[in-house]
Amino acid sequence: MYIYIEMVEYIYYTGVDAKKDGKHTVKEFLDIMNKHFNIKCSKYLPEIDYNPCKEYKKMDSESIAYNLKHHKSIFKKNRSNKNEKKYKKLFNKCNKYKKTLKKRKCDLDEYIEFSGAERV
Repeated sequence: MYIYIEMVEYIYYTGVDAKKDGKHTVKEFLDIMNKHFNIKCSKYLPEIDYNPCKEYKKMDSESIAYNLKHHKSIFKKNRSNKNEKKYKKLFNKCNKYKKTLKKRKCDLDEYIEFSGAERV
């Protein structure tokens, strides 16, 4: 006689609508994500998939980090004219690409990446 034991996968998530202990089944986690974040996640995907978006985000975060380190306003640009042109070009490419995409629901792995949740 064999006993079949189903292994339940859990997701640790502590954000919006999370349980106090943060432990959710996959279904519970997907229900929360679809209820609150399906459009936001869909908009986030190009930022991790499309190279001009990744480069633009990297340049942006480097600029903010530099300004924080040197006690400058985070809104002040610290890029050279050449880098500023590259930044604007990447920004425009990224936005153009985002506008052409159709909104869709994210899958489990994409929601985990988007929300910062972890598999337990």
